[in-house]
Amino acid sequence: MAVSAMQPAEALIPGAARQIAGAPLGWAARQHRGRVALIAEGREVTYDALEARTNRLARALIGLGLAPGARIALLMDNSIAAVELPFAAEKAALPYVPLNVRHALPEHAEILRHSGAVALVAGPNHADTARALGAEIPELRHLILIGGADGAALDYEALIAAVTDDSPPRIVIGPDHLIRFAYTSGTTGRPKGVVYSHERWYRRLSNHFMAMEYALGPEDAMLHVGPLTHAAGVHLLPCYLRGARNVVHARFDAGAVLDDIARHRISHIMVVPTMLEALIEEARSGPARDLSSLRRIHYGTAPTRPETIRAALEVFGPVLRQQYGMTEVIQPISVLYPDELARAVAEGDEAVLRSCGRVALGHAVTIHDDDGQVAATGEIGEICIAHQGSARVEFWRPRAHEAQAIRDGWFRTGDLGRFDEKGFLTIVGRKKDMIISGGFNVYAVEVENALLGHDAVAEVAVLGLPDPRWGEVVTACVVLRPGVRATPEELAAHAATRIAGYKKPRRFFFLDELPRNATGKVVKDRLREWIDEQRQKQQEAG
Repeated sequence: MAVSAMQPAEALIPGAARQIAGAPLGWAARQHRGRVALIAEGREVTYDALEARTNRLARALIGLGLAPGARIALLMDNSIAAVELPFAAEKAALPYVPLNVRHALPEHAEILRHSGAVALVAGPNHADTARALGAEIPELRHLILIGGADGAALDYEALIAAVTDDSPPRIVIGPDHLIRFAYTSGTTGRPKGVVYSHERWYRRLSNHFMAMEYALGPEDAMLHVGPLTHAAGVHLLPCYLRGARNVVHARFDAGAVLDDIARHRISHIMVVPTMLEALIEEARSGPARDLSSLRRIHYGTAPTRPETIRAALEVFGPVLRQQYGMTEVIQPISVLYPDELARAVAEGDEAVLRSCGRVALGHAVTIHDDDGQVAATGEIGEICIAHQGSARVEFWRPRAHEAQAIRDGWFRTGDLGRFDEKGFLTIVGRKKDMIISGGFNVYAVEVENALLGHDAVAEVAVLGLPDPRWGEVVTACVVLRPGVRATPEELAAHAATRIAGYKKPRRFFFLDELPRNATGKVVKDRLREWIDEQRQKQQEAG
């Protein structure tokens, strides 16, 4: 493999006036030459091989006539290509747009048009969708398919094989060059495009490394089980830069995860609460595995029950760690460390268990009331982050989003929360999720936590529905545990023992599962649509 000479120092410093696109990736390949960088699809890929392939892929993309700044979209499951493509796009100075594989075709089309993507690369499970998008959107000049192509598309492997020069393109960019488009999950509305400049993308690494209480190096391995296009991918680049192996699963399977923890001596994994509960169950009921290598279970993206945290500590030991983040500001905004979790369990401090920790170094966070004033300790308000560093949020067209979200130097997250006297931050819900019933404010998360304390409840989502008397009525959508029954009256009575009477749900709907997006968050708009459909069916039947 042709290895380029050491890049100028300024090329590796976020914010420097002159930078080489993808230089940190090349630095890591030289630093960890000969080591395994990636394990996926039953294969081991070394740093040398990954560097060579991504350099050739970058040159192939440039050879298609894609100039720096042209957007390239990715539609694929977790795979080797899901790592190669962002690396190659960065080296070719092409901002990349990860698409959520669980979206429908109209949702993909909306994001492609909004981002102005001119190329789309799709995995083998999404070829038909990619062809349909190519036919619908004339601006998509290039369609690249993995695992086969036809007259309307290029073949991914053939594209790479046609390039013999495996040295990096060495394109000079400035700190404001866009490196990535990230679209919000759209849990409460249409997705918004968040853009990351080269400077902001790499400044978030400073926050990541400063928040680490553990060593991370070549002896470590991180297992990725969620979509790399979303929160699961947050840890991939830090591990790559530090020489740790990235082990990637195409999908989550609790048994396969525990098997690979033992097989590959996994030290880190990131999961959402439903995954954590499945791992606990598998560890308790499945065959014994050697999990002694596991040093951190990073969890988050959705509220986690204290009962789940206690069970995880009992099964896996004091290795749990939570980070708070979002599409607009990549985690960590705050961190709940393993020692704090273990102490909270020992002391029975549920307030800490329900929190997302204390603010990470590198951020300034306050709670603002509706008038924009800083709220007193313990009072609920909107979580706001100082608009600086990695939290210097920018939106892609229209800029009107920025006027709404960024005021007086603060990014208004839309999350509602409060600080306690020890500095722990607790999220109580989304501002759009706040329910006003009979003139009182009801926070969905408080009601959800109350219901989750019932032994029959596996999952719950609370929302407000229009009501002529109360304005909004507190409504609970409940998933019961297998083989267990509970009536609305029983659940309402249980909630009344934990929260004020005006907060308890007045309506209940029982479902087999809650609709979730790729990050594991419940999509309440889909619940509203489902409830409307049920009502319509009842009216038609009656």
